[in-house]
Amino acid sequence: METKTINLRDLPEELVRRAKACAALHGMTLKDFVVKALESATQKDIPVTSAISLMTTANQKKRARAK
Repeated sequence: METKTINLRDLPEELVRRAKACAALHGMTLKDFVVKALESATQKDIPVTSAISLMTTANQKKRARAK
């Protein structure tokens, strides 16, 4: 698969922090997390915000079970 480089600027700090935390909980890099979120959002015809929300909800449930 061919790849492209993109640079994202001016992302909300809280969003980046949550994305990094979600990625770490799944044992993946931030890049892999973002790729997965974009793939999920584009394959299911759902907004990216919904995909991230679903991933965040799943992570919160995972953390709650771990406690």
